[in-house]
Amino acid sequence: METLGSDSGARTAFAERLALLYKEAGNPPLKRVSEAVVRLQRVDERGRPVRVSAQRISDWRRARNVPAQFTALAAVLHVLIPEARRARPTPVSPGLYDLGQWQRLWEAAVADPVGERGAAATEQERSAAEASPAPGGVCPYRGLASYRREDARWFFGRERSTEALVAQLRGVAETGGLVMLVGASGAGKSSLLNAGLVPALRDGALGEDPDGGDRGDRGDSGSSDISGDGGRATEVVQLVPGGDPLAELTRCIPDLAPVVSAARGGTGGPAAEGRVAPATVDPRVPRGPDVRAAVAAWARREAPAGARPVVIVDQFEETFTLCPDEAERRAFVEVLHAACSPGGDGEPAPAVVVLGIRADFYERCLRYPELADALQHRHMVLGPLTTAELREAVTGPAKAVGLELEPGLAELIVREVSADGPRGGGPSHAFRAVGEHDAGVLPLLSHALLATWQRRKAGRLTLAGYRAAGGIQGAVAATAERAWSGLDPAARTAARLLLLRLVRLGEDTQATRRRGTRRQLADESTDPGKTEESLEALVRARLVTLDAETVEITHEALLHAWPRLRDWIDDDRQGNLLRQRLEEDGRAWEESGRDTSLLYRGSRLEQAHGWARSAGDTFLTRSAVEFLAASVRLRRRIIWISRSAVAALVVLAVLAVGAAVVAWKQRDEAVFQQVLAQADRVQDTDPSLSAQLDLVAHRLRPDDKGANSRLISIVNAPLATPLAGHTGAVYLTTFSPDGRTLATASYDRTVRLWNVADPKRPKPLGKALTGHTSWVSSAVFSPDGRTLASAADDGTIRLWDVTDPGRPKPFARPLTGHDGTIYLIAFSPDGRTLASVGDDHTVRLWDVADPKRPEALGKPLTGHKAAVRSVAFSPDGRTLAAGGDDGTIRLWDVTEPRRPEPVGEPLTGHTDTVHSVAFSPDGHTLASGSADDTVRLWNMADRRRPAPIGAPLTGHTGAVWSVAFSPDGDMLAAASADSTASLWKVSDPAYPSQVGGPLAGSSGEMYALGFSPDGRTLATGTGDNKVRLWSLPTADMIGRTGAFRPDGRVLATAALDGRVRLWDVRKPGRPVPMGEPFLPKGGVRSLEFSTDGRTLAVVTGDRAVQLWNVG
Repeated sequence: METLGSDSGARTAFAERLALLYKEAGNPPLKRVSEAVVRLQRVDERGRPVRVSAQRISDWRRARNVPAQFTALAAVLHVLIPEARRARPTPVSPGLYDLGQWQRLWEAAVADPVGERGAAATEQERSAAEASPAPGGVCPYRGLASYRREDARWFFGRERSTEALVAQLRGVAETGGLVMLVGASGAGKSSLLNAGLVPALRDGALGEDPDGGDRGDRGDSGSSDISGDGGRATEVVQLVPGGDPLAELTRCIPDLAPVVSAARGGTGGPAAEGRVAPATVDPRVPRGPDVRAAVAAWARREAPAGARPVVIVDQFEETFTLCPDEAERRAFVEVLHAACSPGGDGEPAPAVVVLGIRADFYERCLRYPELADALQHRHMVLGPLTTAELREAVTGPAKAVGLELEPGLAELIVREVSADGPRGGGPSHAFRAVGEHDAGVLPLLSHALLATWQRRKAGRLTLAGYRAAGGIQGAVAATAERAWSGLDPAARTAARLLLLRLVRLGEDTQATRRRGTRRQLADESTDPGKTEESLEALVRARLVTLDAETVEITHEALLHAWPRLRDWIDDDRQGNLLRQRLEEDGRAWEESGRDTSLLYRGSRLEQAHGWARSAGDTFLTRSAVEFLAASVRLRRRIIWISRSAVAALVVLAVLAVGAAVVAWKQRDEAVFQQVLAQADRVQDTDPSLSAQLDLVAHRLRPDDKGANSRLISIVNAPLATPLAGHTGAVYLTTFSPDGRTLATASYDRTVRLWNVADPKRPKPLGKALTGHTSWVSSAVFSPDGRTLASAADDGTIRLWDVTDPGRPKPFARPLTGHDGTIYLIAFSPDGRTLASVGDDHTVRLWDVADPKRPEALGKPLTGHKAAVRSVAFSPDGRTLAAGGDDGTIRLWDVTEPRRPEPVGEPLTGHTDTVHSVAFSPDGHTLASGSADDTVRLWNMADRRRPAPIGAPLTGHTGAVWSVAFSPDGDMLAAASADSTASLWKVSDPAYPSQVGGPLAGSSGEMYALGFSPDGRTLATGTGDNKVRLWSLPTADMIGRTGAFRPDGRVLATAALDGRVRLWDVRKPGRPVPMGEPFLPKGGVRSLEFSTDGRTLAVVTGDRAVQLWNVG
């Protein structure tokens, strides 16, 4: 709850001080500050996440409110103070950057007696906002809800538009055809149809002659008129299409049911979305004469004699947003068109049809000839009210129920409406003519008037009540926030899910409402009790409308007028579209009896599963969760079956080898070909398994040249052993100095330790290390291996005693100081200093010589202009390198950690975020990986004048998240967002060459990698929650194809860079290079020795043959 009240000394001083700080911070957009607060991941005294909306920050600055809790204010200050300090290190006013002074200022403002009275007022306003109109007090304003036919006596300002629409209906008397009412969301289409057109029709408006006479006086000659009897009431049918528009139509006009059912018995299938086929090709579309006959029969029975009924289809856009079947959509349009078309024998149309549709669906309508014709000849655009009409819309309802308006209130409202729209003012509003406004602002106006009525005094609407309600822009947000703040955390989660499920997102249109049923919402919820509780609160606040069967958001204006809901929709629009499709497919799967053919597979499953892991099951419906789980189980079953088949194949192969004498000739060829085929099939998805199958093929046919060539090509193919246990992406992998333990940090908020003494049989060590309150970004061992440090998104560093890795224990309390996420940490070579980098643009050094009593070393290192994401010490411990979002790498001399000094100019060259930096073991080379998809090498022989080495290393198609040197410095590994890692030979950094193909097998981004101390194992962490241990080859042979000399003593190999090298392989375990490599022109396709072994034939990429003397 916020403390409301008028200005006073302490409150004004607080607001002015906050406004000053905001100005010093550069007046950042309110939404950006609100989002930054979320990223801080702070919690209040009850452990709940701190969230501060843009509206609340605005209210604090304007002295409308004072924060009820200091934790909320502190979160905002932690965003603004660093920004202000960067612009002006010395505050313009003493104490402006001092949190202690801010707390004292806040306490004085909260204790202010005016504030206390305001707090009581807030409770009264909250009650008023949630209560129904008091007995004896009639509210003439509908808020976000549309005006109904029973509200016609309070519907003012649209008399001119009502008459124009009635005139349109009169105009179709002879020609027939659809009439369309087009307007922006919030322009008042539904209100005009319900409270304007329907009462006019009931009053016989269509029976009046344009000249004032009665059309009914024409007797029989008036058969072409819509109403045959002057002044007689017209039968009106109203509907909204929903997901099954034809069903809705037949419910309203039962005589159409047999016609539609007969047509649905056809065999036509749905057409592709967005492609409209001619009606003649789809037997599911009812015949026009049949439709006219059915509607005429219904009209004769239900409508007054001689009167033609009017069918009103409101929110016609639901035909596009909620109806998934194009054939159904086409049939609905053609049935409506037939119902209002004259017969071929001169019979008048049996009914008049009016469609109300949002303007942003205009283009979709043009794809249908019947709708395009209506838009060209029989449509009416509902624009904004004139100034006089706007004033009437404000004052008319009040007068109708005997309310007075305080002088100046109507003028103020008209002025605000002319400056605001449902999305706020904008660059354009300053150039509008006086009185001109956004047509979609009317629901906000009506809600502001409702909130003002709730604060009325003695039958009078006051300026004070209007301001307290928040005005045009603030009233809806204030009401929604009050309803939201009254819920506990579990109910808020349920409310968010409920509201998002009542929103329909389109790929090419803005968000729209969708309807659901109360039972469906409860059944689909993972917490039905909290869903019901949140629904009741939203209904009380009139944000959601509930009737006997359906639930829907009261008006689409809420989708953009309430910042919190707008942010939910916009911040992860693609994620929400994915969630929406997932829930729809989950419902279809459940309705089909859980048909397994509907389950997700392949990339679609990976995309949905990846989003669900990051967003959490909390924001999915029950059926979607079960649908996704069933899809994952199916994938596992398919993989298991596939691997079982492969295993069986391998067993068969081994049996074939063992029993070669028995049936070698009959079985060998078939098994051999099967093994090769399976190896090819899994090459891209599981290269380790493919390599094992190539080895089986070689054992089956040791003399087969193709098998030998394949074996040579995998000499340097690393083989992977997966480690499962994490339930979130793995962001860092690091080995202990003795190589026996591996530590991994994950999005699941844990650090795990693994026994990797035998890399082929890794085992988890004890339970996961917990304590961080958000995702863990980093976990590293000290050089002596006795301490483990972990860092996380919660802004803390934790130290652990891992003397016994099986029983790790936390040291002391967490280290704090960073303002936001800590992305990486690194120990100095002597283990006495820990460096950390984070979202607050700084590098911090910590004295951890005694891990039980760690402390900060001096001031943070600054210079980076954005978040710092990577850090590394040089092997001699004298230099620290850090890179980040500004695309630069900065160096510091940390010989004296308490007095670090910057070294030289920042290293530039990357064009995007620097995610990782690493020194070579000799300290002469620095490697950096970047979001520009490249790795760069830097000469650090003279750290004061570092220089780039050669061109960037390329080949990855995604950001390079991590780089690492092998312990001997000969190899460099890089992990990328393209789900692969690459290996590079960098013994000569000026001429790096890629070793083998990429390390693949992951279904998610590859975030982390690290070499074991002996250099034989590489550990990677990926977005599919897996850790993989890759056994690296110990041989020096680097080749992708090769050939043996006939005597078997020499092997020729061709590397990825096209160089050909000869090897002495008389001792196969220790091949020795022979001479220097040579480079044939045009690349290498294959190699072959002559029979005497003195000549090597090279088939190049253009299929030319080169002969080389190698005798």
